[in-house]
Amino acid sequence: MSHVSTTDVIERHVATALDRHGDSAGFVRLVATELPPRERTPWVRMADALDRGDVAAGTAAATRSIGCWIPLFASQVRDPRLAVRLLQTAARPAAGETGVWLLLWYLAAVTALAFGLLFVLTLSVIPEFQNLAADFGVEVAGTTRLVFALPAFMASVWQPLLAAAGVIAFPWWLATRWSARSAATATAFTRTLARLIAADVPADEALTLASHAVAARQVDPAAPHRPLGYAAAAATEFAPRTAAVLLDAIADCHDDQARGRLSLGQWLIGPVLIAVVGLIVGLVALALFMPLIVLVSDLS
Repeated sequence: MSHVSTTDVIERHVATALDRHGDSAGFVRLVATELPPRERTPWVRMADALDRGDVAAGTAAATRSIGCWIPLFASQVRDPRLAVRLLQTAARPAAGETGVWLLLWYLAAVTALAFGLLFVLTLSVIPEFQNLAADFGVEVAGTTRLVFALPAFMASVWQPLLAAAGVIAFPWWLATRWSARSAATATAFTRTLARLIAADVPADEALTLASHAVAARQVDPAAPHRPLGYAAAAATEFAPRTAAVLLDAIADCHDDQARGRLSLGQWLIGPVLIAVVGLIVGLVALALFMPLIVLVSDLS
């Protein structure tokens, strides 16, 4: 694959898109008004470039956020599918973002529940049992002494634990969201590549644009690595229509893999965490009631 400047490739396709689809500026601006404020700006910039036919502004906008430009690059003049493609692109969430956030919120909720229960126990229940054992002079077992030490322990570690959770969760989210090797990124890359190949964009330029769309390093079919796998690299050797069908099928496989990993997190990690929470609470409850059992036994 010959190495070409990403900026030059983007500029060339922006110029073609402005020439072909300059009359779509109004529709693009209408789409922008329906988007949330944080997602609107790239579409407004694209509409402005289309309105003015400004290649420099369009190139700057596409370099900054190329995703909304892909339907223009992949559509011919007066293509009736352009409006649908723009709407689909506007409605599509960022690669893997929704599923990853749901998984993170799920795990965070389970973890928060665990710590919430422990805090309730350490602040209200455990001190009462500790006072009760001291008032009656009951000798407590080692497990119960450990539980009695929980209030001081929780007071000393909750802030470091919260910071550690953030240190672990944020890089993990970034790796899942942005990593070129993630299944979600490979899905977005392969779908974008399929659209461009189907529009007769040369393979080397299509690869450059698709790589830029998912913020991946320059890929090379001679040495495939994610987001461009061996199967996708081989598919680009076929005629455009055939290649597009094959690439869509490969993207479906990546998508299934991404969903499978999220399901694994939701249906394996979640239940394991719930089981751990239940075990901890059960052991704490048992340790607290042991002095009462001893006391009743002594009184009888």
